[in-house]
Amino acid sequence: MPLSIFHEKQAEVHRDDHYMFILQQKGDFVMEIDFNRIVLKGPSLCFTGPGQIHQYIHQKDNEGCFFFVEAELVPEAYREALDLHQWLRQSSAVTENDIIFDLPPLFEKAEKDPVLHIPSIMRSLAESAVGIIISRISGTETEGFHQQGQRYSITRQFKKLITEHFITVKQVQQYAEFLNITPLYLNEAVKDVTGYPASFWIQQKVLWEARRLLFYTSMDVKQIAFELGYDDPVYFSRFFKKGTGMTALQFRAKNHDLSHYHH
Repeated sequence: MPLSIFHEKQAEVHRDDHYMFILQQKGDFVMEIDFNRIVLKGPSLCFTGPGQIHQYIHQKDNEGCFFFVEAELVPEAYREALDLHQWLRQSSAVTENDIIFDLPPLFEKAEKDPVLHIPSIMRSLAESAVGIIISRISGTETEGFHQQGQRYSITRQFKKLITEHFITVKQVQQYAEFLNITPLYLNEAVKDVTGYPASFWIQQKVLWEARRLLFYTSMDVKQIAFELGYDDPVYFSRFFKKGTGMTALQFRAKNHDLSHYHH
């Protein structure tokens, strides 16, 4: 779908059950993903994963397209890479002649060709396209980022553990014990891959969930604190303000006008 085609519903805060890739050849495009603002200027790409909260904010003089892929069509290794990049960054600048811009016309031709428009070939095309996009995003990261390296594997496992245990486990040492490594090595591995220490990502997961609850529910701050494993609502409130730059009530008020759009 061309970037220039906007529907009112797409400008609302929403979540999808598929991957969405934005391939922008020119212009400006602004959106929010999980309450973080993403700005695309000139030739760029961006993606959102299934379940991520996002909203389209602004576009100007842009050309490009949206590219949607069902999660089950994405190989596991690619899903893991995309999942990890939800930590790192979800957008990247590219050159105007990048091969990714050959993808939309290729798909258009394949869809019109009865010989090519069969599930197995379209799946292969989708896999190849996602692989190219991942290579572009990964190529902008630190030299220490190696998808098959030990530190990458540790970081991937760490992220999975956070998702499963962040409500009850908030200390780096405990996650290191899960992985049978030292807290020092866990921090080194995660920082090498992501640029931030392990504690940062534990906090980010808690903050994301707190913002989600503030946005999608009517729970008060005390209830949210308990929901996220904090016995002291005052401590949680200080933690939230330090991590987001605003109080929980300020965040809810800021997003109040948008919250009725959720689905």
